[in-house]
Amino acid sequence: MQKRSFWNSAVILALLMICLFPASAQVKGTYAAVGFMGLSPVLADALASYSVADTLYGGTVSFSVKPWFTVGADVLYLGDVYYGKDSFGAFSGPASWTKLSKLGSVSGAKANWKYFESLIYAPLTFNLTIPLGFMKPYIGAGPAFYFHFPSTNEKADFTAYMSGHYGDGQRIRTGLTARAGLDILLAHSFSLGVGYIVREDLPAKVFEHLADPSFFLENGYAFLTAKVLFE
Repeated sequence: MQKRSFWNSAVILALLMICLFPASAQVKGTYAAVGFMGLSPVLADALASYSVADTLYGGTVSFSVKPWFTVGADVLYLGDVYYGKDSFGAFSGPASWTKLSKLGSVSGAKANWKYFESLIYAPLTFNLTIPLGFMKPYIGAGPAFYFHFPSTNEKADFTAYMSGHYGDGQRIRTGLTARAGLDILLAHSFSLGVGYIVREDLPAKVFEHLADPSFFLENGYAFLTAKVLFE
């Protein structure tokens, strides 16, 4: 299957919508929106290699409190992140498959690797919006719940590493999230959007991670949304 850049496709789609749809397609006042999200894998993997079959998914709802302020909530399946082992058997991660491959910490096919965890993410974001007619760029941040499911938690050394990374063995944790995006209103009752969302699984390390450029590739996802609006 031919590989494509998720982000380039999203930008092209946004530009086409800007050209094709008039500014008269706009919603006035407050409104609620319900829809779906399609996400890339973590950007480190998406930039290295991406195909449509890699797309992740989620649901999204939002409410426009003011023209310049919205509140949104999502439930997102973020796929898998991986853990590698060095020549001494010590674990590292979680990280993208791309990063661990460059470090030589993984081998063989990704589908056969034993040390990974699947993530379900449920962020709540408070967004500042710039109402520009039918275009609504925004930035936002807020708390999140995430559910992680280790693949091989019966392995004693892997379990010990996971406990050291996350703490105790709970599968439901709290984190932080941030996003930036652009919603384009195609009609009074429908919109498409593009954007970028980043997760922070360990809030105590947020300032440390913000200073690390690789953090945004290892924990970031490009996305497309399609939403139905209710005034």
